[in-house]
Amino acid sequence: MKNAAGPRRSLDPDLEEMRRLAHLAVDGVVDYLAGLGDQAVAAPGSAREFGDLVNEELPEEGRGVEDGVHFFFGRVVPRMTRVNHPRFHAYIPCPSSFPGTVGEILAAGANPFVGSWLGGATVAALELQVLRWIARLVGYPEDAAGILTSGGSGANLIALAAARARFDAAAATSVLQSGRIYLSGEGHASVDKAALVLGFPPEALRHVPVDADYHMRMDALAEMIAADRAAGHQPFFVSANAGTVNTGSVDPLPEIADLCAAEGLWFHVDGAYGGFAAIADEGRRRLAGMERADSLTLDPHKWLFAPMGTGCALVRDTASLEAAFSSHGDYLRDLPQDEVNFLDRGPELSRPGRVLGVWMVIRAAGRRELAYQVEEDLRLARLAADLLVEDPRFELVHRPELSIVVFRSRQRGEEAEADRAARDQALMNATLRDGTLMVSTTNLDGRSAVRMVVMNHRTTEADVRRSVERIRELAE
Repeated sequence: MKNAAGPRRSLDPDLEEMRRLAHLAVDGVVDYLAGLGDQAVAAPGSAREFGDLVNEELPEEGRGVEDGVHFFFGRVVPRMTRVNHPRFHAYIPCPSSFPGTVGEILAAGANPFVGSWLGGATVAALELQVLRWIARLVGYPEDAAGILTSGGSGANLIALAAARARFDAAAATSVLQSGRIYLSGEGHASVDKAALVLGFPPEALRHVPVDADYHMRMDALAEMIAADRAAGHQPFFVSANAGTVNTGSVDPLPEIADLCAAEGLWFHVDGAYGGFAAIADEGRRRLAGMERADSLTLDPHKWLFAPMGTGCALVRDTASLEAAFSSHGDYLRDLPQDEVNFLDRGPELSRPGRVLGVWMVIRAAGRRELAYQVEEDLRLARLAADLLVEDPRFELVHRPELSIVVFRSRQRGEEAEADRAARDQALMNATLRDGTLMVSTTNLDGRSAVRMVVMNHRTTEADVRRSVERIRELAE
């Protein structure tokens, strides 16, 4: 189409219209948050139903921003699963917070590039400060290298890549072929995925048995390392859990740290779920030994209440981290080599200002308030466990070490396990249809169980009592 005469149009409306539309969007967000606890946590439906809500033809002519805002709050939000709902107890919630929302607005509006120092020095400097704050919050060395990622999966990949990069080129090739990576049988699948993405064969992954409380067994880990060495393999990486996603179990971190030091292995702690429990005194005691890790994965979008899409990798050895990801190219010749270029610390070159949401939460709330929020989640999880066992139809599978309660329907006499398990699944499905709360199911020791997670600054004692009461009412 031939260009119209006159100056080029911008996609931005005039200033007054920008202000009006921004207020419209923010008002919609505030109204959504104000009524969050009164809304259904989730709504079941088919792919066709959800598709019919949102599918449109590609617009030839634009419909404007206001129409899009109304579409979002009118068509998308009503059937959305609300992971920030105070009674969303399924999986590991990502509750975010209003300070995080404001930080995300600033990031989207200013649109900084944080892949290099030259591209965004002030925001890169802010990210370095926030990484030091995070390290201090959880008791990790403040001089550690680090980077904010899209989530814990990316952070685990970065940690494994850094561990491999501490070897020279010839040794790294050997490690790729015969290296062995150890993680708990309850470890997160993202570690397995990271290994495969980095080119390790499936047999490199060694899943260590767990004990009755779902902690990595030290005797089994030591035996597997010795057997692998005897077979000519190269043990080099151990991933321990600072709270598993299934049960919240914390592996014996001090003992694993000792074994890794004695064996010359890289000690990684996956704290994507539970690492930020260390902000509170009780959590730090439970996670003792985490501070000795060579690398640490954290998820600010979980227990730091930052917006979705914010993970963190901290690595004690800067050289190993940058050896894994350092980038070179003629088009990068102007980048200052004496400053931190985040493209050298992770796989992304184009990086958004995800730091702003994290920075705003920490700065607005402060350490004491964040510690209080973690302490409340720990307390409320214990309360939920106590309330659930008052009902003789349920049994606890695992008392919460952090903030995950795992229970199951109690077997009735000679009832078949499949029938008992069906009641667990029926309970989860009933919560999904009901909308008051949402739980999830899992498998432990070959048997189904139900998970109830408390990890949300909006969740009150009244919410926990209401959730447990509704579970009792919905259970068969």
